[in-house]
Amino acid sequence: MNLPFGMGLFGLLVSAIFAFNAWRELRCNVEGHARNAAMIHVAMVSMFVPFCIYVVIAYAP
Repeated sequence: MNLPFGMGLFGLLVSAIFAFNAWRELRCNVEGHARNAAMIHVAMVSMFVPFCIYVVIAYAP
């Protein structure tokens, strides 16, 4: 496994963790800093996942 492929997979794993935690926080439906941070994390995941998928496909062994 080469480095870019491994980092693409690692990015997908980190994105999955952030998405799960954001989804869990948004289900609480409580206004405040944590909800705002969860909304930002959802936006970051939606931009980062396609890039990670592209890297995984481009550098697939």
